[in-house]
Amino acid sequence: MSASVLPDIQPEPNGNGRRSRWAIVAERTVYFGHQGVGNAIIAGVEGLRQEHALPLRVVQTREPATVTGPAFVHFLAGQNRDYASKNAAVLRLLETRTRAQRPLVLLKFCYVDIDAPTEPGTMFEAYRDTVDTIQSEHPDVTVVHATIPLTTVESAVKSGAKQFLGRPTMREAAIARHHYNELVRAEFAATEPVFDLARVEATQPDGTVAGFSAGGSIIQTLAPHNTSDGSHLNERGQRAAGEALLELLSDVIEASP
Repeated sequence: MSASVLPDIQPEPNGNGRRSRWAIVAERTVYFGHQGVGNAIIAGVEGLRQEHALPLRVVQTREPATVTGPAFVHFLAGQNRDYASKNAAVLRLLETRTRAQRPLVLLKFCYVDIDAPTEPGTMFEAYRDTVDTIQSEHPDVTVVHATIPLTTVESAVKSGAKQFLGRPTMREAAIARHHYNELVRAEFAATEPVFDLARVEATQPDGTVAGFSAGGSIIQTLAPHNTSDGSHLNERGQRAAGEALLELLSDVIEASP
């Protein structure tokens, strides 16, 4: 199934169009496994749910498979800095007999799960193996992929000083996350739904992307307008992420009623 990486969201004067479109998300069960930044995304979804009076049931639980009926179910998946535990948590959920039929499943890793140049390929292979298992053993499940969230970075001068002293830099970590995100986009974006959280976080008010140049690429970073502490989303960032997620989920559900 084809789906855009990050749907363009056109402003509507009264919001009624968005309400009628996003309401479709309430018809299916969405399992959203996350840590950290995921709570900010949920805050964005909750704010939009209230603003547009969406009939969406948002449920936080430690036992996602026990939630009956259509709902947006979110839960803490695994532990930070241990992406294997997060993959395993999603597989355990789907192996439970009581889980919803034909759910959408979204697993969002955290920026702390990857910060070394050697990690992106290994982490991605583990995730792709998890996806292969889901698609083979649970064909009714639709997997919604996600790029890994970003942080702001230090200045080039400060980064150079850290490198001189042999200390790890935030720019090196950003490059590692960029490589992982590029693997996700290359593997899935043309044929399967991808929630490009990194692009949402990097997008500034004027539409340009925050980042720096390295190795012939623009390395996306968290735009200062979207954060108050350099790693977590502020209200503006939460809303942008919530809008992008609801729009993508609407696309997916409309394509597979």
